[in-house]
Amino acid sequence: MQGVAEMIEKEAVKMQMKEIVTASFSVPSLKESVLTSIEEHTKQSDFLFGRLAGVHYQIFSENMKETERIAASVELMMLAGDMLDDLVDQDSLETTWNKAPLTTSLHIAIGLLLAGQKAIVDLLIDDHKKAKAQLYISSRLLQSVNGQHMDVTYDIQTEAEYIEMVKKKSGSLVAMACFVGTALADAEKNTVIIEKYANDIGIAAQIDNDMDALYRWDEKNDIKAKKKSLPILYMLTSKRDNLLKQYFSNHVDYNELYVQKEKVIQQMEQEGAFYYAKVMSQIYKEKALQEIEKLDVNDRYKSALKMIIL
Repeated sequence: MQGVAEMIEKEAVKMQMKEIVTASFSVPSLKESVLTSIEEHTKQSDFLFGRLAGVHYQIFSENMKETERIAASVELMMLAGDMLDDLVDQDSLETTWNKAPLTTSLHIAIGLLLAGQKAIVDLLIDDHKKAKAQLYISSRLLQSVNGQHMDVTYDIQTEAEYIEMVKKKSGSLVAMACFVGTALADAEKNTVIIEKYANDIGIAAQIDNDMDALYRWDEKNDIKAKKKSLPILYMLTSKRDNLLKQYFSNHVDYNELYVQKEKVIQQMEQEGAFYYAKVMSQIYKEKALQEIEKLDVNDRYKSALKMIIL
């Protein structure tokens, strides 16, 4: 069997993204920057959101037509979100959007967000289905904005608060991708199940991203911004003294901590902070897999979804 997931080829989705951008941006310099940004995004991303949107459309419509266009539309919106997130956090400083003047970076991000939404509107699919998809896009993007703000401004103290923030920040985006596909297929009856596994996939992905950021101090500003991810919370509740405790209690400043970054990572590994986060990520992935099994669809479609998560 050729699985549904393999049918959504990354290179084909990238070409659709570029086609949408070429038709949407008329100023040559801006268009060139956007196309370069797509190339950079392709190298860094597995297109999780776009593939989820495309696969859900295929699952519930059993239709291959428009699948790659749907995946590309959603992936453009996700790239816009990544750009805005990087600009706020001052992460990924070597990317096109962060090296460009702020006004250009904002034009790229906002343009991509609008181009992705317009591409949904332009699909050769019934208008009522596209209207439902647009409602999911706006509602879940707003929910994610609230989660992003919590991440930046809230003083998260507990694991429960962290999970709630991540549900809003990341789970809502995964749900958006899944629901765009189901709405365009005009499928509604599995909504509760999809919501559950979308949240679980989003939480697992965010935990993985947070762990990755802790190893990439020169590219990510999570520690400098004192974001309390799962491994950080683990270290702050440890009975042993450690450099992160000293930093978060303002006994050590960031420059002093950065000089000892290898020791910080070593302490986190020795204390089991990364191991704990990996276990929690796997737990949420397993929860998602269990929910997928409850879908009222053919087993080959369930397998396609599981391949994306794993």
